[in-house]
Amino acid sequence: MKATLINYGVGNLFSIKAGLERVGFNVKISFLPEGDEDVIVLPGVGAFSAVSSYLNSMKDKFNELRERGVKFLGVCLGMQVMFDEGTEGGLSKGLGWFKGKVDKIYANVKLPHIGWDKLFVNKDSCNLTEGLDGKYVYYVHSYVAYTNDYVAYSEYGIKYPAVVCNDFAVGTQFHPEKSSVTGKIFLRNFYSWVKR
Repeated sequence: MKATLINYGVGNLFSIKAGLERVGFNVKISFLPEGDEDVIVLPGVGAFSAVSSYLNSMKDKFNELRERGVKFLGVCLGMQVMFDEGTEGGLSKGLGWFKGKVDKIYANVKLPHIGWDKLFVNKDSCNLTEGLDGKYVYYVHSYVAYTNDYVAYSEYGIKYPAVVCNDFAVGTQFHPEKSSVTGKIFLRNFYSWVKR
């Protein structure tokens, strides 16, 4: 299966590319969708306002690809821009694929949150979390999505979504490519979800 990893022009994309390739994806890095991919990956680098502006300029193309059955994976910031709006860099519109607002972690904790936290499976309508409940995943973030719609969560001062999904998009607040064996399990589950 083909995956296009969208390059926003910032950050290192090679670890997520390698993680996807390890589970069977043929990955290409590009500034724009190629048009023949099975999956578009929105990586976890940059600031919400800049990335959402870039991605919203492709919203019509994304909608066309969705109608053709292309699936989307958002990692960290890539997941956050799938929500209605975010406050990082000023209030900005997201893609609106999930209901909720992305804002700072409002808790008496050190930010950014960098490190390992446990995943708790809430409900899994997408069959993405098999083998993940109670396992640890790796985070680097100061912002979270404030929503009640998630299939797994973690806690750092507050409970926040770790995995979200709908019929065409999956998002993870954690970095599967940096989450060792647990990340590989998730990416395998994602591969199966795309293939179904």
